[in-house]
Amino acid sequence: MIRRNSPPSGDNSGVVNYGTMGNVQNQPGASNSRQSQTNASTGPDQPKEFAILLDRIRQQLAAEQGRVNDYQQCVVLLDLTAQQHLDDTGGRSTAKTMLEQVLAKCDGVPGLVSLLASALSLIATYA
Repeated sequence: MIRRNSPPSGDNSGVVNYGTMGNVQNQPGASNSRQSQTNASTGPDQPKEFAILLDRIRQQLAAEQGRVNDYQQCVVLLDLTAQQHLDDTGGRSTAKTMLEQVLAKCDGVPGLVSLLASALSLIATYA
């Protein structure tokens, strides 16, 4: 039984978090716990970063077109994704849906799947 103001047994009574996340708070009464936070917010370079990532996806898609289902449709979807305004909820939703469609046509091509996952993660940071 743990009493209210007694130190907990063990080295850590809280959460150990690392990576990129939203605003976080340590649990009340935690001791010997640590957290590292990087706020993911939209900045002036984020649209440029997204455009560069889409270009990398296009290049990888072209290199792997023999392993991708319906290469031409994927190219069209990427072009439409590039036209979306990610600072708008509807634009983010549309871009996410189109990238998920491209992802579904990739049949697990490792480099391409990784790039698409990165693009989807970047879209999520705009919210």
